[in-house]
Amino acid sequence: MNANMKLLQKKIKVDTIVLCIICILFAISIISNIGQINEYSRMNKSSFEVKLGTTDTVNNTNNYYLYIDGEQYRPVDYNNYGRLDDTGKTNAKANLIMDNVNEVIKSIIIEIIFIFLYIMLSRVKKGLTPFSVDNVSILRIIAFLSFFLALLPVGVNMVGSMIAFQYATIYYSPLNFYIIAIGVIFGIISEIFKYGCELQEDMNQIA
Repeated sequence: MNANMKLLQKKIKVDTIVLCIICILFAISIISNIGQINEYSRMNKSSFEVKLGTTDTVNNTNNYYLYIDGEQYRPVDYNNYGRLDDTGKTNAKANLIMDNVNEVIKSIIIEIIFIFLYIMLSRVKKGLTPFSVDNVSILRIIAFLSFFLALLPVGVNMVGSMIAFQYATIYYSPLNFYIIAIGVIFGIISEIFKYGCELQEDMNQIA
């Protein structure tokens, strides 16, 4: 029994270390993006420019790149970064800040999801039944967080577009639909766990 307890404590300790590493990595990403938002917000709009880059000879395509103070930063989607504001000019600065805000939001939500999954996993490893009211609640929370993970960036882009371009733009990617599908799956699993919880209570009453 003592050997099993020590092995269990060791597994939980390893899981805790892994969770801490994941949280630290996401925290670094959050701090980095907040720092970039602060830096970019202080810069002039003219410092940001979207230009056609060199031809991709492998795929035979032309890529657009974002340049900051004349230096190539990263490839961008021209349909997004090439939008015009009310003065008829592009506003790459606003688009870049919105991208960083979205990264902060996504990092925070994903980190919270990992914490809830860790709580659920640690309870199971301690020998507690997975079919509990607490685990059902955790799965439902993760399902809602998955929906927020997919929809909040869309909302940020809409609000940001209204502020920077004076019109709303719904910008989404196929990844959003996959994330929503994952949220639906977590919701279905929570209902299965709820049914298992009810069966567990019936068995306890019989016993």
